[in-house]
Amino acid sequence: MKPNGYRTLGRRTATALLSLTLLFPAASSVFAAEQTDADSSRIKEVLNLLEKNHVSAPNRTNLSDIAIESMVESLNDPYTVYFTADQLKQFNNALENNYVGIGIKVRSEDNNAYVTEVFDGPAKTAGMLPGDRIAAVDGVSTEGKKLDEVTDKIMGPEGSKVSITVERNQQNIDLDMTRQTIQVPVVTHKMFDQGVGYIRVSGFSSEADEQTAAQLGELKQQGLTSLVLDLRDNPGGLVDTAQNMAKLFVKEGILIHTKDKNNVDEPVKFSGGTTQPFPLYILVNENSASASEVLTGALQDYNVVSKVIGRNTFGKGSVQTLFPLSNGGALKVTIEEYLTPKLRKVNKVGLKPDIDVDGEVPQLVTALQQAGVNTISVELNRRGVSINQIPVEDLFDVVRNDGQLYVPSRVLSSLLAGTVQWNAAAQSVDITANGETHTFAASDGSLLLQNGSSYLNAERFKQYFPQLDYTDSGDKVDLNATKSSGE
Repeated sequence: MKPNGYRTLGRRTATALLSLTLLFPAASSVFAAEQTDADSSRIKEVLNLLEKNHVSAPNRTNLSDIAIESMVESLNDPYTVYFTADQLKQFNNALENNYVGIGIKVRSEDNNAYVTEVFDGPAKTAGMLPGDRIAAVDGVSTEGKKLDEVTDKIMGPEGSKVSITVERNQQNIDLDMTRQTIQVPVVTHKMFDQGVGYIRVSGFSSEADEQTAAQLGELKQQGLTSLVLDLRDNPGGLVDTAQNMAKLFVKEGILIHTKDKNNVDEPVKFSGGTTQPFPLYILVNENSASASEVLTGALQDYNVVSKVIGRNTFGKGSVQTLFPLSNGGALKVTIEEYLTPKLRKVNKVGLKPDIDVDGEVPQLVTALQQAGVNTISVELNRRGVSINQIPVEDLFDVVRNDGQLYVPSRVLSSLLAGTVQWNAAAQSVDITANGETHTFAASDGSLLLQNGSSYLNAERFKQYFPQLDYTDSGDKVDLNATKSSGE
């Protein structure tokens, strides 16, 4: 665990304790002191008057909190934030991927909540398994409840008890457990076919760099030939962590250039790094922010990345510092804007991927194909999604209508390394793959539009593109395809 004391980045930025000494000439110091005393007296006078006289009998602490929050809001900066002591604790827990609960990940299917992953914690100890349907919480049925409603009932104060009824193999099982602090793994890794390794980093916590280095070492021992680094939905974190992760791929250089309020650049430098003998591919999306953008931008500028795949990143190009307050809270203040090593702007514009792909599974499939996996098998069941028999966090939905299976157009297209073109006027989708283009239209039933997404009839798709094979048992959908040579 690293000590506090570092500049930070992130939509939920990390902790960093910096002390600043302000030096003034003697005359200026006297004037500043007098002005500060006058401002302090004015604020104290108003607080006293409101506390003593207002009909609502306001609480002085609450008034102070509101005054501070108003000052912060006047800056019109969403990343400068006042934390009370409790809020600071929640912030630090979020940074380290900690939360109070039972240690499961759930997804919604057909208005039911299914367990997709069980972490170390109460649920695992009680015997909960992936694929279990959450039927009731504390004896109250979850039937017809939204996923957020179910998870809100499962969450609760640390040390409190909760009873979860799960349905497994058409039998109900009651599991009693005590809520505790759960640390969700911030770095995970997998090995796909052809030596294609995969590392997903969900946040730049204090230990994410050490975990990434260790898991990269494991993959190399397994015969790593190329690596997919997944930074999707990663909101950022410690500058120091991003710096150490850059050192896994670059020997030395500048991580970022920074510009403070005086437009002074103090580059964040690093040295003592290394290089890797394999190609690197990075996955990003619109929720990849701050430290994710710092690392991606730096590795792009040093020509380490073969391709960046996904969507344009969030565009949070600022640095925050957390200043501790005497009441146990803290003030998180934006102190700098940063630029990439080649002085590319990130703030409010983000980073553009080399290959633009929308949708979770299509993004991952495309990255794996770019990294060297040609044959892709996607399985969707109540536990979630597996690609080439390896469970992944990415999800997608299918639609069954009049006995026909409809699959998202982007998923089917990505399996063949194809492209999707939407024709709004004709209410149709053109799929181009393997040198052929075919049209799927709502008018002939080959296209289904639902909730703003397009779904293609799997049987019709197979007729047009026989490279696709699929099965649908009702509980499980299998999609298999081989990218043609030359694609």
